[in-house]
Amino acid sequence: MTVKSIAVQCWLLTAILALCACGGGGGGGGGVSETGGPGSPSQPDTSNPDPDPQEPDITLDEWLRAVIVEQGLTGNPATPRRQQQRTPDQDPAIKLGQLLFFSHSLSGDLTASCATCHHPDFGGSDALSLGIGVAPQDAAKIGPERRLDSTKDLDPAADGGPNMHRNSQTIFNSALFDRSMTFDGRVFVLDEETIPGGKGQAIRTPESGNVSDASDVDGLLEVFVKFPLTNHNEMRAYLFSAESQEEYREHLVQRLRGERDEGMLSPEGAANWLSLFRQAFNQPDASAEEVITLANVQRALATYIESMIFIESPWKRFVQGNDSAISLSAKRGARLFYETREEGGLGCGACHSGDFFTNEAFYNVAFPQIGRGFMRAEKDDIGRWASTRREADKYAFRVPSLLNIALTMPYGHAGTFDSLQDTIRYHANPRQGVADYDFSLANLAQYQGELSYSYAQDHTLKALNASSFLDAEPLLPGRDLTDREIADLTSFMRTLTDDCARNHLCRNQWTPALDEDPDGNLLVRGINPVAEPVVPDVPDEPDSESPPDQPGDYAKTLALNITSPPRATFAELEHCSQEPSSLAINTGLNNFVSRHMMLFGLYDFLGNPNHPHGFSSETWNVSSAFSIEPTMIAGGVSAAYLDDDCWLDLAYAGGETSGLVFYRNRGGQLGFDAMPLLEDEPGGRFTGSAFVDLNGDYRREMLFGNLKDKKLPIYSSNDSGTYYRIADISLSRHTYGMSFADTNHDGYPEIFLSHWFPGNVLTAPVFWKNNGGVELEHFDIESGLSDDNLSQNWNFSPQFADINADGEQDLLLASDFGTSVVMEGQGAGTFSNITDREIITDENGMGAALGDYDNDGDLDWFVTSIFDPNGEAEANWGVTGNRLYRNNSSNGELLLENVTGQAGIADGNWGWGACFADFNNDGFLDIFHVNGFGNIPDNVINSEKGQEMKAHYAGIAEEYFSSLPRLFINQGNGSFEEQALQWGLVLPSDGRGISCLDYDRDGDMDVTLLDHSRGLQFFSNQTGNDVGSHFLSVRLVGAPPNTEALGAKVQVTADVGVSFGVQTQTRFAMANTNFNGQNPPDLHFGMGEADVADITVTWPDGVSWQCEAMDTNRFIILDQRSLPASCSISP
Repeated sequence: MTVKSIAVQCWLLTAILALCACGGGGGGGGGVSETGGPGSPSQPDTSNPDPDPQEPDITLDEWLRAVIVEQGLTGNPATPRRQQQRTPDQDPAIKLGQLLFFSHSLSGDLTASCATCHHPDFGGSDALSLGIGVAPQDAAKIGPERRLDSTKDLDPAADGGPNMHRNSQTIFNSALFDRSMTFDGRVFVLDEETIPGGKGQAIRTPESGNVSDASDVDGLLEVFVKFPLTNHNEMRAYLFSAESQEEYREHLVQRLRGERDEGMLSPEGAANWLSLFRQAFNQPDASAEEVITLANVQRALATYIESMIFIESPWKRFVQGNDSAISLSAKRGARLFYETREEGGLGCGACHSGDFFTNEAFYNVAFPQIGRGFMRAEKDDIGRWASTRREADKYAFRVPSLLNIALTMPYGHAGTFDSLQDTIRYHANPRQGVADYDFSLANLAQYQGELSYSYAQDHTLKALNASSFLDAEPLLPGRDLTDREIADLTSFMRTLTDDCARNHLCRNQWTPALDEDPDGNLLVRGINPVAEPVVPDVPDEPDSESPPDQPGDYAKTLALNITSPPRATFAELEHCSQEPSSLAINTGLNNFVSRHMMLFGLYDFLGNPNHPHGFSSETWNVSSAFSIEPTMIAGGVSAAYLDDDCWLDLAYAGGETSGLVFYRNRGGQLGFDAMPLLEDEPGGRFTGSAFVDLNGDYRREMLFGNLKDKKLPIYSSNDSGTYYRIADISLSRHTYGMSFADTNHDGYPEIFLSHWFPGNVLTAPVFWKNNGGVELEHFDIESGLSDDNLSQNWNFSPQFADINADGEQDLLLASDFGTSVVMEGQGAGTFSNITDREIITDENGMGAALGDYDNDGDLDWFVTSIFDPNGEAEANWGVTGNRLYRNNSSNGELLLENVTGQAGIADGNWGWGACFADFNNDGFLDIFHVNGFGNIPDNVINSEKGQEMKAHYAGIAEEYFSSLPRLFINQGNGSFEEQALQWGLVLPSDGRGISCLDYDRDGDMDVTLLDHSRGLQFFSNQTGNDVGSHFLSVRLVGAPPNTEALGAKVQVTADVGVSFGVQTQTRFAMANTNFNGQNPPDLHFGMGEADVADITVTWPDGVSWQCEAMDTNRFIILDQRSLPASCSISP
């Protein structure tokens, strides 16, 4: 036997225990009860399974002693990390942290505290499979007695069960973790060097993006403790929705000072807190503003958690030389634990290594998945992948420490086992374990079969079948263990329990008494606070410019104050000619010419944009990635008919530097002039624009995506050539892509607003039902588009269309971080999530476009994402690039196929806005998209921290700065060739929103894009409309109220020549985003060599027109109200 070979295998990898914070936890607490302390209905494993007498086994002792020496075990993981057990009475900083930890004053509605889910009486957890944070029946009850009040549970994913997403992890010995916090490690050290507690190191968090946390605290614990405060289900509740995460935390600090939320603290509460903070930080004369700070709250909480070092166990005494400290059964279990599989053992010590019994690595060992899930609306939990986007991390969770494991039931990241023995049995052989597991949850004390999750088994099987499990499986025994093996392993693990943690009188030193309550909101189990805390209806004077603090006050409907009279048709149509413009001059070559000369109107004589794009230093706020990244991705351009002639104009969101800029098309190829258009000044913090006729009056309304401003303005046109404001949608989150469709067949288009970045989804609805063009009604829940049905955190580009030809509008939503979804229309404006994660695999869905690229009569879905040529991401993004999903729907069944590989469109760099268009007029749709990460401008940096942030982003995203766009030319055989350089697209940019348009009415498609770092770019297509490059443009006018005929289908059949022959091309009338930009309503068809074509129009009401032998090289207007003589109604 070679002891050095012990660190080869690992099987007890993840689901037993880990670390601190509701909704992110490892093993719960098992209601520890010795010496008469409080207990739990579900008792921990305390019986002695040892069937053997306590007779010494000298050979076994010698073997274990050799292992201890070989592995350098001391039994003490704390001293090397400079940690030791301390009590709150020993240090005023620990005492302050204790009182904060138990204070409901740190929750939005006074119903939860940190100790609600992490109480010393339950092994530092709550003895529940899945915890209950806010919305309890009784705020003072914790552990197995705590029940959810479903009438107060505002979570869109509410199902009547617990509102935590994961098992609550023990806080005991949390200070001994050096690399990460939580099951999925979403707060983790960036530096390669391991330093105890991550002190002095760069630490990444969910809010820091791809850089280090910028707050003025140090170490994993101090950084981490601020996150449970802002989780809606843990402590925040769905309140104070207008405030960002940072603003809300400062709100809590101001509450402790007595500056906010009058009546939520006792009269003497603020003074008591001030005294406690002064003592803790030895600042006897400090003002409340000086000493009661967020950083000091974090430091105090971390200090309290650090004090709970519980390592004095029988195993430690054995390691330090006492052979009789553990039983013979425990010794046999220890040998099984440390011996490799090749030597007859199980090799657990390879991963549960050292005196802390964890290597802090991440593995997928396929523990059962129950509960509301994490991040994705399918309610699965993808674990570490959410932070790394590495396939090897999908469904992977951190190897837990096993110290005090006997006290921390239930076990697993979702608390799916009440007993340690069942946990071991499952973990040894997950393939058999999944087959045997009772998904009715009748065996779990918290559930007892009264609630189960229909999707739990499928999600567990997905984890089992993932490639990441195949990576971990060789480390597992892969066999059933005998009863004796399980008994021995259980006996060994019980020896890891601290003496004080088992003893109520001892551990009670970390639990405050009622007479220590600073402000009336201290948690005292079963006693205080009262069951129904008194929360003022309006804690502070509401801000009329912001969404209400409480979701219940958010108005259900919003009036559209349209005052202009309706028109007979769209005004620009009166000036449109069928003939191509005689003013357009092209070379006839397949290439683009940049229009950046001064005479074109977009640039000055030095080559600088006349209206540069940019934001103020206040908006950038470069000290925080929480602010940088939403600003970095803002900006776009749309093409629309703004001045009632037949030349397409531009609406450009230029940021605060230039504001909203509207460019009037001079006609022909003469360029553009900036023109005033709005009757008021809305500011410049907008992400892009979109257009649609909301009330059927043949006037398009104009919407602007909001950035940091809490409202999205809507404008309508009048007869004087300007636009007036008709409404402001109150929103607590940023808005990016905006799309429209008539989803309920009443003719009025509904609105989908994409929000990117976490926030209160209840005060930032995504789906707005259009009630007869007079009001909008937020309809997330009723439509099946709430955060329960799709993840609303990271949406970018919604696309409406009838994908499966069943007569109902579907929704394909490109979203970031693996959350893109397919929502099938169910009729009456409702949707169902049918996303197949084996097919929908884009890692960072951003821009999107719909088009029939293969001319088979249905719409396919293109999604831009991130491609890394070396296959490894420098931060938390994907690497496999764009996706093309081919539409294979038939007989009403919506089916998509991932054809990215054969299409050859994956390498798009860092993709953003995209469009389908036939740029060479050969009869097949091509793909254009911009890309690039973006740059933090020097003029917004005013601190050393800002310089550090700029340098960091420059380092990790170097390969994505100032990139060339992508132009994928369709080869007519299902594949594309990237030809941007051949077509003259040689100007680099940090592109964002785009529009594809025929600005000069010459029959070919041009492109305009927003360069985030500079301003607009414009490229004129030189293909023209000569022989071999014919075109046809169809403009549909619908009967009111669906004046734009949204949802109508146009098919054009013609012999396009060359080798393609007869082709039937299909377009749909849509009003979808490209990402922060929108195409005009004209439907363009490349006709190749065809001189005539047959046109079939299927209007939204199902009536079809057949127009035969129509001349090409024409701009055709078809009005649903007037059948042309050249057309007939199809039978």
